[in-house]
Amino acid sequence: MTIGCESARIPFMAHGRYKNLAFLATRLSESCADMTLVYFPPSKLQQQPSRSSRLAQQLAQSAWQLALRFGKRTTIHGLDRLLSAKASRWERIVWLCTFVSAFLGAVYVCLILSARYNAAHFQTVVDSTRFPVYRIPFPVITICNRNRLNWQRLAEAKSRFLANGSDAAQLELFELIVGTYDDAYFGHFQSFERLRNQPTELLNYVNFSLVVDFMTWRCNELLADCLWRHHAYDCCEIFSKRRSKNGLCWAFNSLETEEGRRMQLLDPMWPWRTGSAGPMSALSVRVLIQPEKHWPGHRETSAMKGIDVMVTEPFVWHNNPFFVPANTETTLEIEPVIYFYDNDTRGVRSDQRQCVFDDEHNSKDFKSLQGYVYMIENCQSECHQEYLVRYCNCTMDLLFPPGQYRSCRAQDLLCLAEHNDLLIYSHNPGEKEFVRNHFQGMSCKCFRNCYSLNYISDVRPAFLPPDVYANNSYVDLDVHFRFETIMVYRTSLVFGWVDLMVSFGGIAGLFLGCSLISGMELAYFLCIEVPAFGLDGLRRRWKARRQMDLGVTVPTPTLNFQQTTPSQLMENYIMQLKAEKAQQQKANFQNWHRITFAQKHVIGK
Repeated sequence: MTIGCESARIPFMAHGRYKNLAFLATRLSESCADMTLVYFPPSKLQQQPSRSSRLAQQLAQSAWQLALRFGKRTTIHGLDRLLSAKASRWERIVWLCTFVSAFLGAVYVCLILSARYNAAHFQTVVDSTRFPVYRIPFPVITICNRNRLNWQRLAEAKSRFLANGSDAAQLELFELIVGTYDDAYFGHFQSFERLRNQPTELLNYVNFSLVVDFMTWRCNELLADCLWRHHAYDCCEIFSKRRSKNGLCWAFNSLETEEGRRMQLLDPMWPWRTGSAGPMSALSVRVLIQPEKHWPGHRETSAMKGIDVMVTEPFVWHNNPFFVPANTETTLEIEPVIYFYDNDTRGVRSDQRQCVFDDEHNSKDFKSLQGYVYMIENCQSECHQEYLVRYCNCTMDLLFPPGQYRSCRAQDLLCLAEHNDLLIYSHNPGEKEFVRNHFQGMSCKCFRNCYSLNYISDVRPAFLPPDVYANNSYVDLDVHFRFETIMVYRTSLVFGWVDLMVSFGGIAGLFLGCSLISGMELAYFLCIEVPAFGLDGLRRRWKARRQMDLGVTVPTPTLNFQQTTPSQLMENYIMQLKAEKAQQQKANFQNWHRITFAQKHVIGK
């Protein structure tokens, strides 16, 4: 920059400040009548750096400005001192080391807490010791005669289901096949071995499931003298016929049948409940055996005469039954226990918590019978049905609910007998390291349902003397609760997500002295202020480039003291000098005036 006076020009440093420039211009204005300040930019060859270095320098300056701006307002301890504009270099180094150490310590402890949370350790505690039994439904009591068929209806079945009732070969084969169904249930298909070398394909057109349904025991043939809480009922009103893996049976308090669902519509308290415990406080029924109506092949063997009793919770397809021998007075005491996982455990995978919620349809461990809710028993039943389909390409529709698989025909029954050794055994996954298995069996990966109502049963049969039952054969069954209250166990996470958040907050406060609000400040700065700062810079660069593209030339900046419109900086400086000079002149005049009048007053005296 140079300062010119008429034709002469005085060189001046280009980086001088405006106040120096104004001061020098004022001092020179006394000797120069026409003075002009002219700015000459330095040569490009001497000053302008490369474009990349200039861009990096601009980015560094912008980042530092943003950091200083954030440091003035942040509530994170240490950052305000680290990014303070008044901090020295050594002070910044000390606070940087302190902040980095605290941050690394916080990260390390957070990783430990995260590993503890991901480990998903569970604890089971007693949620209630006196949960009343009337809060849960009475179990479904399913009763099956060990001899499934009433053989007195065989002749009627032949005339109803055989197309050629006069063919002796078909009549004999029909009777043989029906006899194999008399004691068949899942895992007990060895009776079909009697069909080996028999032309079973001749009767493929016969639906033996309908034959068995026709010949099975009817309600009045099997059940009598039903009592519910000391009140007499018609057994056929409270029992309904249903399928199970034991075949066709009669169930009380069931929702698996159309009759049970219709009963629920008519009676809002169905399935029934009871609040009392002890003998004769719930269900009492006499089960008729009627051995004279059994299949002739089983009439001679009285050791297996009796019934199978299955105790399940609602919506369960099958559970392993208890065998109750004939001619007994049997007490069946039930002690319910509830196990449930709280909702905080839903965030853990089903294979980690070893249970499945009934609404977890997207879980890879969810498996159930078609149309049924998830229960471990339903999962196992579906798994067993899949093994049937794998070995014989069909399923026994008497043992499972209607589904997507083909029903076994007469010629498929021998296949069930051939694979019975594989269907009778069931292994749990993971038991190979602890259990020596001598036979190959089924392996079903089924977890318990996360809400599980278990009925722990105690069966105590007492044989009746012959003079009591005489020529009749029956079982007097009394089913009741043992206690009026039950135990409830709750499983929860030892370290849940709430504990994780609390721990993270404590670690952030301990190491960094910040809170959630501090995190919001940082997020607002990064998501709002930084983009706004960048957009503003891009907008200014775009305007400058547009002016260059339009050919707008920027005039050389000059300061002319004789211009009518000087620059604002110089104008302010000159006005300030004039104001100070006027005040000084006024003060000098007042002093002169006072001194003059004082002298005149002295002279006059």
